[in-house]
Amino acid sequence: MLHPSSTYRIQFNKNFTFKNLASIIDYLEELGISTIYASPVFKAMNGSDHGYDVVNPNIINDEIGSLEELRILSTILKKKGFSWIQDIVPNHMSVIDTNYRLWDVLERGRSSTYGNYFDIDWDHPKLKDRIMLPFLEANLQKCIEAKKVVLCFAENGFEICYYENHYPVKADSYELLLSQCGLEKGTYEEDLEEFLAGKHADYKSWQEKKRQFIEKLSCVKEKIEDGVKQINNNKDLLLRLANDQFYKLEWYEESDRIMNYRRFFTINSLICVRIEDESVFNDYHQLIKQLYDEGLIQGLRIDHIDGLKNPAGYIKRLRNLLGKDCYIIAEKILEIKEQLPESFDLEGTSGYEFLSYINQVLTDMKGSEELVSFYNQHAPDFQNYYDIVFDRKFSFLEKYMRGEWDNLMRLLISLNIIEGRSIKEEELHRALGTFMAAFPLYRVYIDQFPIDDISREIVSKAFEDAENRASHLKPALHALRKLFDDHNEKQAERLQFIQRLMQFTGPLAAKGVEDTTFYLYNPLISHNEVGDLPCVLGISVNNFHEKMQQRHQANPLSLNSTSTHDTKRGEDARVRINVLSELTNEWTALVTHWQQINAPFKRRVKEVQAPVFNDEYFLYQSIVGGFPEDLSTNDESKDRLKWFYTKALRESKYFSTPSRPDDDYEKACMEFIDALFDPSHAFLSSIIPFVRKVKLYAEVYSLSQVVIKSTAPGIPDFYQGSELWDLSYVDPDNRRHVNYDLRKNLMNELIQNEKRSLQDALCWSQNKLLVGGQKMFTTRTILQYRKANNALFIEGDYIPLEIEAGKRKVIAYARKKDDKWVIVVIPTGLVAAQKTGWEEISIPMPADAPKQWRNIFTGEIINTNGQLELKDIFNQFPVAVFESYH
Repeated sequence: MLHPSSTYRIQFNKNFTFKNLASIIDYLEELGISTIYASPVFKAMNGSDHGYDVVNPNIINDEIGSLEELRILSTILKKKGFSWIQDIVPNHMSVIDTNYRLWDVLERGRSSTYGNYFDIDWDHPKLKDRIMLPFLEANLQKCIEAKKVVLCFAENGFEICYYENHYPVKADSYELLLSQCGLEKGTYEEDLEEFLAGKHADYKSWQEKKRQFIEKLSCVKEKIEDGVKQINNNKDLLLRLANDQFYKLEWYEESDRIMNYRRFFTINSLICVRIEDESVFNDYHQLIKQLYDEGLIQGLRIDHIDGLKNPAGYIKRLRNLLGKDCYIIAEKILEIKEQLPESFDLEGTSGYEFLSYINQVLTDMKGSEELVSFYNQHAPDFQNYYDIVFDRKFSFLEKYMRGEWDNLMRLLISLNIIEGRSIKEEELHRALGTFMAAFPLYRVYIDQFPIDDISREIVSKAFEDAENRASHLKPALHALRKLFDDHNEKQAERLQFIQRLMQFTGPLAAKGVEDTTFYLYNPLISHNEVGDLPCVLGISVNNFHEKMQQRHQANPLSLNSTSTHDTKRGEDARVRINVLSELTNEWTALVTHWQQINAPFKRRVKEVQAPVFNDEYFLYQSIVGGFPEDLSTNDESKDRLKWFYTKALRESKYFSTPSRPDDDYEKACMEFIDALFDPSHAFLSSIIPFVRKVKLYAEVYSLSQVVIKSTAPGIPDFYQGSELWDLSYVDPDNRRHVNYDLRKNLMNELIQNEKRSLQDALCWSQNKLLVGGQKMFTTRTILQYRKANNALFIEGDYIPLEIEAGKRKVIAYARKKDDKWVIVVIPTGLVAAQKTGWEEISIPMPADAPKQWRNIFTGEIINTNGQLELKDIFNQFPVAVFESYH
């Protein structure tokens, strides 16, 4: 099986193709990367910048290359020892006309070859035998009256068109349309009968029948086009036609209230797939299997595994398809105390839990308490994180997932599995929503009774919280709770409901927490991050060691991620904000000062001064995190900040929302930013010296992140471009073009200096600090070392090293395999350490540890004699990795 020594995430799109990747392979080799970790490469929407909007999983996206180009690229990679982990998207596909499977469903309904492919509720009471298409800017009648929805006739036959969207007209409508176009019935009757006779055929046969029929109509194309014009002038007829299809065109806001297909979160343009169906699974994974069998890929990353009906069953089927040697990880967001289920036959996760661990251990706990106190004084409405989470989740369910909520309730009633006939349906409905909002994790994984103890504990906690928040619903909640009991009655029906329910607790958590609360609860926004917990600000070094030991035992092949395409901010922006927990007095005094000097730039909007404190405080932290490394102010960086801040205001859903922006509030906030960055105003002269100070500490913590993720249990993962400083904001800012010419030039300079001496390389890295040379040097050094000693870090013991004094100041541990040792020493509490230094702090060495060591960053040779003295080890470089030296 593949054991990567490191992975490098590539975001493929039309601006970064297979050929572009080929041009940086030598660079990645010099950096020390062993494995390409690729975004989805399957046919996606035209212009997709991420690849998750798949339209055909069985062909390569021609915007990024071809299968033959991938084969050529694979040959080059293998010659240099690279492997490839491929991101796959089994949960959903794009709603677009290039998705021929879905378009066949729109044309032929349930009888389509793919009628069972997508997660559609064909028996929805308001959409019987039809699929909702909520993409109109107003209701259908208004769009027809405005001539925005019209009938067209093209090479694919009759279509209902809305801007660039072309929806197929079902076969049974053709007779009416042809007669309305003035064609004599005798001229097409026989051909039409043959055409209609094929509407239940397999997809290819049907397409051929249709092609032949449309080709025969081409001789009367002009007459048909004239008829189409007449039909478009008959609005009542066009409305009847549109309403008589296997789909129902709707105003997009209707999807907040009614929905009869499962979506990826609440994105109407992404429809979920019934991957639990074996025939769907087999069809969807044809190219994936081919790529693996040809040796073009060696591993997989499963996107959004929590959306699947039965994740463990899916993984088992994937294992059977590809075999035990395939390296498989999943995007699974684990809460702080959550572990990957034992039923998941995976190598591990994509690493969000590691991001949380390292983010927490590099945050000062005492200082964080002071920040929370300051925040609570100024933002009293946002004090209780868990109350905010519950309220935001329940609010999101009511406002944007009402259709899904109603569908779950209808399923519950239809299965007849609720005991207690006296419970009113509306109470049961409310109780179900309360339970979903109170659910503390994304989901649990239940595929049989009795349910496992861990899932039972989580479910019980959710019901207890729900009852505490809605005591008047206790009878209804008690009835729901019985669904999870071990009794034998209606187990299949109860399991059907529970598995369906779990497909929606995850999206509700993602939208209510990550995409709402994380922009609303702001004591220290570096922890408002995927996988992290904003109300837990800091863990002890001992706690960190415990988590690493657990990781070593359970998931040593999980990725260690610190930045991804989904993180809220770049890894180096995050550590800058963490430093605020060590500079609390100075920070809170400055914020108070900024409130005073910036108050004149606020504007009254609807009873508040915009921005309110909560949004203002979020902005100040964001500025510290994202301020350009050279401390310059320019239009580009300000525009990026304004774009990010606008998104944050909308995602918080407090004054503004993505679907209903508050233009007045947003405009006032943008004007506020313009005023802050006016060179004549005192704000810049106040914040720039502070950011300069923060940077001194943050740069060390950035190097610490690189070293820890590369030496702790797990596989170090590097998001594209993050080998230099990464101060990006949330997507799409973090998916901007990466300047590889700059990186290749820096790498060449670094290598030339290394050839002269390690000291020259160290000096070079310090001289190139502004552009990230020190981070590149650290990354290359540790990754090349790890590549040469990968078994040590995959299989070797993880040994926490206790510190005699100043426990919070140092993270130290050893990795050991056979007679090979490595010791990692990372300074923390840097602000306090600047005053006290490292005198009299030492690390007792394990009794069987070697006595002589070499620092891989500086080349220094030291002797320990039972104790590693810290007073001198950071003189040349701020972090230390020692290898046993003989």
